[in-house]
Amino acid sequence: MKKKNIIIIIALAAFFILVGAGIRAVLNVSDERLEQQSLETLQSSEGRDNHHAVGRNILDGEFTGVINDSGSLHETITSNEVTVVNFFASWCDPCRRETPELIEYQASRGGGSLDVVGINIDDSDSNRDKFLEEFGVTYPVYEFSDEPAAIESYKIHLMPTTFFVDSEGTIVRAYIGEVGTDLIDSYVNYVKEES
Repeated sequence: MKKKNIIIIIALAAFFILVGAGIRAVLNVSDERLEQQSLETLQSSEGRDNHHAVGRNILDGEFTGVINDSGSLHETITSNEVTVVNFFASWCDPCRRETPELIEYQASRGGGSLDVVGINIDDSDSNRDKFLEEFGVTYPVYEFSDEPAAIESYKIHLMPTTFFVDSEGTIVRAYIGEVGTDLIDSYVNYVKEES
């Protein structure tokens, strides 16, 4: 009798463990799908056009100044037909992967009517400086004076986020995620056509 009860208890325990594992797996898959769908929506054309910041003026933000250059963000934006404004952090892997592309983009296409700028957020000064030195960032990098308020105001909740800004400072398009040369070209052309 004791042997039979032990077998029943072991079988029930195994059953409940399997049911619990199954439920957890279903919930994890559901969470992953929901997260993926949210990211796809944000990265889709519809998501970018509906980004909270599109239509706002980036020059309304307050910046502490340039970290690795001498010009102001206002001067940079108003002197270019399009400015690619990239929000990044040193700890962000996609930011690290796209930085060489942004450096190359600035070197090959920057100046005249187009520039790339970075805005460092959610980072320590020492980590930021190490990042800039490691990658040899040549484009201007800025910080917000009141970072928490700016992050909320511009809805920068995922990084990297890149704004495509016209010469008046209006955010025309936004892209959430890692950018590359072809994508930047496409968005820059869109801003030029809209201006």
